[in-house]
Amino acid sequence: MEFENNLEKIADILKNKDNFVIFTHSYPDGDGIGSSIAFYKLLLNMGKKADMVCDSEMPYQYEFLPYANKVNKNISDSGVKNKFVAVFLDCADIKRIRIDEEKIRENAQFVINIDHHLGNTNFGDINIVESSKSATAEIIFSFFEKYFKKYFDRDIAVSLYTGILTDTGKFQYSNTTREVHRIVSLLLEYDINPSAIYSSIYENEPADRFRLMALVFKRVKIISVNCLIYSYILQKDFKDFGLPFSASDGIIELLRSARGIKVAALFKETEQDSYKISLRASGNGVNVAKIANSFGGGGHKMAAAFSSSGKLNSIVKNLAAEIESFL
Repeated sequence: MEFENNLEKIADILKNKDNFVIFTHSYPDGDGIGSSIAFYKLLLNMGKKADMVCDSEMPYQYEFLPYANKVNKNISDSGVKNKFVAVFLDCADIKRIRIDEEKIRENAQFVINIDHHLGNTNFGDINIVESSKSATAEIIFSFFEKYFKKYFDRDIAVSLYTGILTDTGKFQYSNTTREVHRIVSLLLEYDINPSAIYSSIYENEPADRFRLMALVFKRVKIISVNCLIYSYILQKDFKDFGLPFSASDGIIELLRSARGIKVAALFKETEQDSYKISLRASGNGVNVAKIANSFGGGGHKMAAAFSSSGKLNSIVKNLAAEIESFL
């Protein structure tokens, strides 16, 4: 009942308010970007004023999306200057985003939080959090379908398809449900091109990315006691190859495919002695969301992440110990 009431409240806000700013998490993925653009386009179709904010660079894999060039890095770059409704999409915790939370709360008429991550802190005035859903894009589709179907268009369909495609691991993960396929079948009615979308995301790599991957594989280490495989990428590596941070996307999935491994980890240096660590589970033996949560991160049972500062060897040692305690 509370869930339905919250959906109704958000629908009323979208109908009755005029200014919106949409936020997604740092180092955005297809679900964060796709959900943001879909929400943005719906608001434009309703005649509202809206902007999107993400504090990180736009990954090249998603530059094909409509309105991708409209995402601002800072709220100060936004054209919405008056009181606004803040919509946070695919964000488990507002404190993990590099924004001025106090300023946003001072200027926001409402803070709306729509997400599917385990451990969401329910930081919104209105929260729609469904961890059973494959993607935030799946939640948004259901919301739009119920309240705003007449405003739906191809741009929204492409964006939501991208969010679902990427967060289901190309429809390979266990979160690929019957409902996911029902939604995808409806999105296909808007004349989207799955082959072109797949190619833009997964077959659009800079040639130097393969040199980066070779370096990552050269650095691979396996800790058999913990059934952990890991590698790392330094800031210097991105600079040497002339690659953006998003060039690391997807490499963790290759590490995850190693036979007999329980957990794969990729350590990506974001600044000196600070790392974003991506985790993947191989099989159902380990819940990597719980492991990430123990370090202040979060995510899903099969895919999660956290950030940590310190020397790489020390961070690896702490992670290995945590995995061992779970095993």
